[in-house]
Amino acid sequence: MAHATITMRKLSIFRRPLILLAVIAALALQASFARAGTLGGIAGVITDAKSGAPVAGVRLRIDSPSQSLTTTTDVHGHYIAFSLQPDDYTVTAQKEGYSTESFVGNSVYADQTQQYDFTIDPNSAM
Repeated sequence: MAHATITMRKLSIFRRPLILLAVIAALALQASFARAGTLGGIAGVITDAKSGAPVAGVRLRIDSPSQSLTTTTDVHGHYIAFSLQPDDYTVTAQKEGYSTESFVGNSVYADQTQQYDFTIDPNSAM
């Protein structure tokens, strides 16, 4: 009988952390379902208007009435912006040696990533 009592005590020691872990997991799962279907994103490639080559290091400012953020193109000219509220965005591209370009009317929809590719013009002074 003493052996059964010891085993029950050992089990109750493990039960509390398991219950706590289950509650935390349930809350996290509920929070992820609450966010599902509410945010979207945009992605694309920035290329040189004359050569067609991808342009690395372009600073992109992504603005709408609901939010603003910035990102930068990678070595292949790719950019991506997640966690955007559904809205219409203006994307402004800036890089030294290129004209600053703004592209308006880029729509973001919930649960989707829209593809918007842009070209930027090299400065003629270069």
